[in-house]
Amino acid sequence: MEEKTKISEIIKIEYLTPSDAEFSENGGMITMKLTKDGETKDVGRVFLHRCFPHETEDGFISVLDRDGNELGLIRDAGDFGEEVKALIERELGRRYRVFIIKKIKSVNEKYGYSYWKAEDESGELEFTVQDTYRSITKIDDDRIYISDIDGNRYEIPSLSALDRKSFKRIELFL
Repeated sequence: MEEKTKISEIIKIEYLTPSDAEFSENGGMITMKLTKDGETKDVGRVFLHRCFPHETEDGFISVLDRDGNELGLIRDAGDFGEEVKALIERELGRRYRVFIIKKIKSVNEKYGYSYWKAEDESGELEFTVQDTYRSITKIDDDRIYISDIDGNRYEIPSLSALDRKSFKRIELFL
């Protein structure tokens, strides 16, 4: 007889709460003290990653130590109070900043790289993309993300809202 295993027995999710995780800022970095079994440990610098970056901004945030080990998940940043929520949002804002492209001025390909000139709400952007086809992610039929060689992210929230020339410049990559 085959033994059945529940997924909850295989995967153990540790949710962090204000009673067991204390976040603070130290030298521009986010740090954490973690209390487990009555003992508090200063974990030091931690790194935050959204589990669902396109769907939810304040919830399901993975907290990792310097070695990339997951310490736990923040179910909702609002549970930690306004000051800590602002700290978490600021840290995630740095990590997940997305430039919103309004217009594409040029895309030139050379030796597996494409060199982009575009405009966002702040002005002109220039960035380089390696393996252009793989660096463009379709979120839905009208929305795309582009990742450059430095890890920066760019979004075109509506391909249909681009002017005709801009769309023609990237149509080949879609």
